[in-house]
Amino acid sequence: MQENSAMIGGFSLALLILACATAPEIARAQDVTLKDAIQCKDFKHNSDGSWSAKDVSLNYGPPGTQQQVNLFGPTTIRQGKILAGGVDLWGLLNAKCGTGK
Repeated sequence: MQENSAMIGGFSLALLILACATAPEIARAQDVTLKDAIQCKDFKHNSDGSWSAKDVSLNYGPPGTQQQVNLFGPTTIRQGKILAGGVDLWGLLNAKCGTGK
């Protein structure tokens, strides 16, 4: 019986070590940059160089300090006009989604 208890205890300890070792990886996987949060299908590049979106919500940042950008209704995004966390959303859209030109 003691042998089984020792084996169960060792197994529990192994699971605990595994959980502790993988916890930082899980946390990092949830840390989303604003650029990663952008889904290009939610934005349309316009002929004047601006971008259009309607009812888009972007969640980014590490767990516990996540930030959110909400674009309610039809929204036009022009260079330098919509900043998210100090970053120009127009520039990020051009970098990630291209300009189509």
